[in-house]
Amino acid sequence: MDDEEKERLDEILGEINKDVKLPPYDTRDNSNNFSRRYQKYKEEEIRSEERNRYEKLCYRMASVLNLKADEGTRRKLDPAIKLLGWEITPGMVLSATIGVLISTFAAWITLFALNIGLGAALGMDGGLIPLSLILITGLVPFMAAAYTFYKPLYDAKDKVIESSGEMILAVLYMVVYMRSSPNLEGAVRFAALNLQGPISKDLKGVLWTLEIGEYKKIDNALENYTERWKDYNKDFLESLNLLRAATNEPNPTRRERLLQDSIDNILDGTQEKMKHYAQGLETPVMILNAVGALLPVLGMIMLPLVSAFLGGLITPLHLFITFNLMLPAFLWWFMQRTLSSRPPTISSKPVSEDSLPKRGRYTFNISGDKMELPVWPIGLGIFAVFSLYGIIGYLSFPYFYPLSDSSVIETAPGLLTSGDDVAPFAMLMRSMSIILGLGLAIGVTKVLGNIERQKAEAKLREIESEFPTALFELGNKISGGTPIELALDQAAQSTKDLEISNLFLTASRNVKDMGMTFDDAIFHERYGALRQFPSQMIETVMRAILESSEKGTNMASTAMMTISRYLKNIHQTQERLNDLMEETTTTIQMLAYMLAPIVSGVAVGMSQTIITAIFQLSESFELAEGDLPDGEEAEAGANLGGGTFIEDMDSAIPPELLQFVVGLYLIQLLYILGTFYMKISRGNDPTYKNMFIGKILISGMFFYIMTLTIVSLLFGSLMTGVGDM
Repeated sequence: MDDEEKERLDEILGEINKDVKLPPYDTRDNSNNFSRRYQKYKEEEIRSEERNRYEKLCYRMASVLNLKADEGTRRKLDPAIKLLGWEITPGMVLSATIGVLISTFAAWITLFALNIGLGAALGMDGGLIPLSLILITGLVPFMAAAYTFYKPLYDAKDKVIESSGEMILAVLYMVVYMRSSPNLEGAVRFAALNLQGPISKDLKGVLWTLEIGEYKKIDNALENYTERWKDYNKDFLESLNLLRAATNEPNPTRRERLLQDSIDNILDGTQEKMKHYAQGLETPVMILNAVGALLPVLGMIMLPLVSAFLGGLITPLHLFITFNLMLPAFLWWFMQRTLSSRPPTISSKPVSEDSLPKRGRYTFNISGDKMELPVWPIGLGIFAVFSLYGIIGYLSFPYFYPLSDSSVIETAPGLLTSGDDVAPFAMLMRSMSIILGLGLAIGVTKVLGNIERQKAEAKLREIESEFPTALFELGNKISGGTPIELALDQAAQSTKDLEISNLFLTASRNVKDMGMTFDDAIFHERYGALRQFPSQMIETVMRAILESSEKGTNMASTAMMTISRYLKNIHQTQERLNDLMEETTTTIQMLAYMLAPIVSGVAVGMSQTIITAIFQLSESFELAEGDLPDGEEAEAGANLGGGTFIEDMDSAIPPELLQFVVGLYLIQLLYILGTFYMKISRGNDPTYKNMFIGKILISGMFFYIMTLTIVSLLFGSLMTGVGDM
């Protein structure tokens, strides 16, 4: 086919599909034959064709090992690979897994041999690195292999979570479009251009396969796409299939019913899934409570004493690796696994990030001038102020309690001593101040850096909740044949008690005072009414109404009332989902705000009390042993273990270092709990997640320090009295 025949065929197809906006998608920016959006998508498509690092790893390992996956492995990995659109096979994943295991295990063997060799050369028993730590790192090859094998599954679940809110909106936008123009390709394009997440990219990919001729009909292209979701969200698949069926239904009544069923299907399915999901969350939350907060922290109470009797086999480095690396990693993995089956919900999204205040910044009023500044310097200042005591304390006296060397004790500053000995609580306060400064710095930074954004999003969410009512009023006004430009003013008066009324009022003024069309009155880049309401959902709905108004006021009125009903149904579904999750979210809040910080404070306070009591009792035994005659001294030393207590205390884990480990773990735990809570209750909402994490960090640090102080002073004074007896 030559160029002339191809051009002629394109003209014929353009006439046949005149209701379908073929590329360029946005004809208002058409100077280079393709719109800006279409060109951007083509660039994204070219970039997406480049293999990511995981795919490159699979290809590299497959070229060496070339393993074949069995039927069970294929059934497990195929759905995830198809959903992600990766050009790899389960056999390649298996090859990459074995290759990573072999290479990392060889690296571990090399590290083990070098450690032993260097240790022997330097005359150190066990090597430069303790043997126990080397053995712990022996788990790394197996963990790396497991991560390599399960990465497609985890990434697929992450995509499902990220796509959850868009699924409902995609179906809604397609239904809205098809009510005015029952054309499936136009509906797919309308949804693709008005969404901004993974579903948008997928739908653009569907259109792309159609444009390059891989599929001749949109129905076939969409059918191929829906197959990817059959193992992850059947409600979304069924809703898309109902939309496909609606385009082939000649009867208007039955077609309307199919469109109605498509949105009802995904809403009802979401509610049913959330009900089962909420019921199944009880056990994971109990596990998170026990494994994450109670058992490990309470176990730390006896660790200093156990470490003393084990002769230093348990070191602070062991605690750091276990409690600050391995345990948080397990909890994060467990949280992601629990969240992977979360049903879809909808969250408000702005038209663009620039339309709302930026995260991480705050507007300060300086000499009457408003300046938007980053908040991280404030966090840094808070850390410096609260940690000053600890930093100066360790610089001036880099020793930990308990201390048995009197010559070292004599060099301690006055703030850290009590009588002829160092003060246990004053020593502990050094590490407490650093943890307090770190927790408050992170918390204040997150709250201050997101508070303006949260207010703007809350206002946007309130406006979106009013939008269905206002939209119904506008549709009711034009149902009698009133032109939409005139109905705007009437709808603004009817909804004057609502914030959303300003949308119609501004649009009406643009029509009256500036002579704008309905299109410009709403969407004009400088004067459009939507500039005051940067909601992606409101903009999309108004574009759908604009499409409908081109076919008459009756069609526009029907579209408005239909959309209003759908939006109310979605809002009611969201409220029911929140009610279902209330018990679970309340438990997590209680754990984050009070239980975890208080238990952590009790654990550190009691460990310090135990160490103080044993150390002072051992000193009392030494003094009593010295007052006995020579013959009885040895016998008393044997009975009481005279002198051995202090020697054991030298190998015990200092309460200050234990406080560092527990305090850092508490900050990590609160971050994990905050992320878990917000993803359960709101989905992927970074603003509210950061705000919640900031609040529980500030509250958690307060309860932790307060509990630790009370326990240390109360029981510490009792132990001092026992030591003096």
